Amino acid sequence: MDDWGDELPVINIEQVNQRFDKGSERMAAIERGLGGTTRELGQNNAELAKTRQELHELKQQLADLLEFFDAMQGAFKVLRWLGMLAKPMAAIVALGVALIGAWNAAKGIYPK
Repeated sequence: MDDWGDELPVINIEQVNQRFDKGSERMAAIERGLGGTTRELGQNNAELAKTRQELHELKQQLADLLEFFDAMQGAFKVLRWLGMLAKPMAAIVALGVALIGAWNAAKGIYPK
């Protein structure tokens, strides 16, 4: 051994080959793990695409439902306006019927 501490230990060919073999085994294990992970990612991507399609369909259905509710809101406004007109119209019709009845009673036409 030298005094400076930079002398490398003697490594023979067998030790180098053993290290390469262990490294190859580790790399093979890593590649097998990556293959499984790749398959899982493919499955997750397929499920994600399916979920996105379902969400798109749900969004379309909700848009249609909101459009229906907006239309119904407009219909209820029209019905409210008709209801507001119905009260005075009913009073006018009742007044007309009363006047016709009074006229007929005064003339003696109705009832006989």
